[in-house]
Formats: sequence, C-alpha cells, structure tokens
Amino acid sequence: MPIKQIKRFLFGPPRLSREEAMKVFKRDHFKCQYCGLEGMQSFENWLILTIDHVHPHARGGAHSMNNLVTACQPCNLIKGKREYKTLEDAKKHVLAKREEWQQRYQSQLKAGAAAAH
Repeated sequence: MPIKQIKRFLFGPPRLSREEAMKVFKRDHFKCQYCGLEGMQSFENWLILTIDHVHPHARGGAHSMNNLVTACQPCNLIKGKREYKTLEDAKKHVLAKREEWQQRYQSQLKAGAAAAH
C-alpha cells in the first residue's frame, strides 16, 4: 500500500487551512452553492457552512480553488463522495434529494399528527 494511502487511512484527508477556507467562503459570498443558504443571514446559517470538494478528495479531487465550493452541512452530506461531471450535475442531485426528503418529512409529520388525534 503506498504511503499516501496509509497516511490517509491513519490520519484522514488533509484539512484546508482557515485562510484557504475563508478564500472559498468569500469567493462564494458565504452562500451554499447547492441550495443557496445565505451564511451571513444568521449565526445559525453561518455555523453550518462547510467547504465541499466538487470532485471528492476521497476520489482524487484536488484542494484547488476550482474544485472547492461553499456548501451547507446538509447539502455536503447529501452529495457525499459521489462523482459528478460538473457542479451543476451535483447541484441537481442535491436539490432533488432535498425535495425528496422534504416530502418524506411532510408525510411523516402529517401521519404523526393524525395518529396524535
């Protein structure tokens, strides 16, 4: 096993510096590039902003500015380590999943309310 893979296995992926992350946040105006969450709208929104690798680092994606975007934690989790040809393809997937989960949430909420009565 190559040393690079051993290091990744033992220590996880290398993290971005605070300065690098701030460059991405500023470039993206502190806004999730998937769902549009405005990070500067509230402290709670700002707390959940992360940096996402469009081409996942786990699959060889670089820490370069053209591969990094601002993402809220839910969108970053939904996208995961899947590979997409473009940011737009990833965004379509993330938004579709968010819609699916929202509908599931709404139906469970209604079912729970009906059971409570």
